[in-house]
Amino acid sequence: MADLRLSTEELQPLVKEVLKVVLAEQNQGQQLFNGKMAFREEQAAELLGLNPWQLRDLRLAGKIGFHRIVGNRIRYSTDDLKAYLEKTHQPGRE
Repeated sequence: MADLRLSTEELQPLVKEVLKVVLAEQNQGQQLFNGKMAFREEQAAELLGLNPWQLRDLRLAGKIGFHRIVGNRIRYSTDDLKAYLEKTHQPGRE
């Protein structure tokens, strides 16, 4: 087994590069969703490439998470949308 020892000076550029990538991805995500925390059914459906009625049916079937806010209105968080995509992910074929 190899013994890997790096000094702080050697690690610093690597840590800076990783941090730069993470912050860029985070910034990209915020720009994509315009800083919104939750979306109306129509907006969420558009982000997923679905019709609003398809998303409603998924919600009623318990296949996607959602939130009820003031006035009993339905909202979807980015985490709800990502979790749905992860649940429905299928590996590609080689």
